[in-house]
Amino acid sequence: MQTGVSERTRFVLFALAGGVLALLLAHHPVLLSGFRLVQGDEGDVRFNHYVLEHGWRFISGDALHARFWDPPMFHPEPNVAAYSDVLLGVAPFYWLWRLLGLSEDMSWQAWSLTMSALNYAAAVWLLMRGLGLRAGPAVVGAVLFTAGAPRINQLNHPQLTGQFFTLLALGAVLVLLRPETDRRRGVAWSALLVGSFVAQLYAGFYWGWFLFFFLLLGFLLALDFGDTRRTLFESLRRHLPALAAFGVVGLALLAPLVLHSRQAIGTVGLRDFAEVTPMVPRVWSWFYVGPKSWLYGWTNDFRRFQRLPLGWEHQLGMGFVTTVLAVVGLWQARARPAVRMLLVMWIVTVLLVSFYPGGLVPWKLVFKAVPGAAAIRALARIGVWMLIPASIGLAFFLQRQVQQGRVALAAGLGALCLLEQGLSISTYDRFESRADVDAVASRVGPECQSFFYAPTSGGDEGWKYQLDAVWASVTRDVPTVNGYSGNAPRGWKLHDARRFDATSAEHVDRELAAWMEANSLAPGSVCRIEVPARK
Repeated sequence: MQTGVSERTRFVLFALAGGVLALLLAHHPVLLSGFRLVQGDEGDVRFNHYVLEHGWRFISGDALHARFWDPPMFHPEPNVAAYSDVLLGVAPFYWLWRLLGLSEDMSWQAWSLTMSALNYAAAVWLLMRGLGLRAGPAVVGAVLFTAGAPRINQLNHPQLTGQFFTLLALGAVLVLLRPETDRRRGVAWSALLVGSFVAQLYAGFYWGWFLFFFLLLGFLLALDFGDTRRTLFESLRRHLPALAAFGVVGLALLAPLVLHSRQAIGTVGLRDFAEVTPMVPRVWSWFYVGPKSWLYGWTNDFRRFQRLPLGWEHQLGMGFVTTVLAVVGLWQARARPAVRMLLVMWIVTVLLVSFYPGGLVPWKLVFKAVPGAAAIRALARIGVWMLIPASIGLAFFLQRQVQQGRVALAAGLGALCLLEQGLSISTYDRFESRADVDAVASRVGPECQSFFYAPTSGGDEGWKYQLDAVWASVTRDVPTVNGYSGNAPRGWKLHDARRFDATSAEHVDRELAAWMEANSLAPGSVCRIEVPARK
């Protein structure tokens, strides 16, 4: 009994140490700055923060945020929440920090760390409970999933951080496929599978849709192998009633998201594949770690990498050693049907999403044929998804070394793989950003029914000032005509509101007047803030 307790204690300490390492690897600029710095830039980061804060104000009874789907930007356009991810699947973890009394900015920092901690915990659970791996290899694999370079390179898009529901869904699939899982136990696991899928889709469209796509791909591939086909049919025979019943509940829960998204599509339209093409992975994308890599930053000047369009979206590499060991690990464990399926899915996916000479892109068929695929614009973000098979493959490889008595080799290779993920991450100062917002908010008087911010000078991009206005709206509790999202309302042509010279001032005045006329806004109802930006 004492040995069991001791082993359990050692595992807990080891898992906690791995979690600390994962957080440090992923968020070291924030932690080492005492939470003064925020990872990413002031674009998508502050927008996603606004979405979470809007949700908090909605549930806490703020009158300006009383309609969830109508946040008070792009005033008075309705349903603008549906233009981008609503983050409802992960919003409660932000609301909790707000409920505990943290400020808006500190709640965002705490939420970001919470997302990574949950990713790590879910990965340890999947690797150990779902795949039967030992603690050491599982912890290393979980750190890779949590802080792998492809994910950290995308921290500027925080809607891509929370992926733990996907791992819960995959774990549920593995349990449901086991012959020893009877109908009674299958009910709970069926509920977890469907619930995780619904939560992941509400957390962010990319990971929710990719989960649907890979479950569909896995189902089709399972039909091609005799052993997996038998297992699949036997599992469906036992658990299909529960899956169908929970599926109906899941569809009902997704109805608001689907209906509001369809309404948004009617307003802004669907994307053309030409918008996707620059962000389709090239062959070299899978090896590109980016200029901020600790070990591979020097490769950024390679001609192949420099030719990548929108290079920041093509930073899909996770290091040479990590990639090789992950593939080898999956190959060595291919006797296990689940691992073999994962390896085949990885290969098929890379072949399917890559850009070939002559402009051939197989994914174009998926884009046109599979529901929802047309909403996936930045296809290269699928590189973050590849951390799932990579973390599993690496864990299997390391476990094989441990089983063969090469513990020191396993530890050294694991450490090297994690070092390959190290990045110097872009940040901004949250106090300076807040001062910019307060400078705008101070100009919004009590007489303003709404406002529009058009700086007359400054040194930043136009989107930065849009978000200053959006957050000033939160501070002053007044709606704003400014806005920032993945899309914009039809007829809103104020993306660049800077009135820096006569030409730009004329453009802004003309488009603002057109917007006000189209939306029946009285001339005196919109306060115009036309002052130099704070810096």
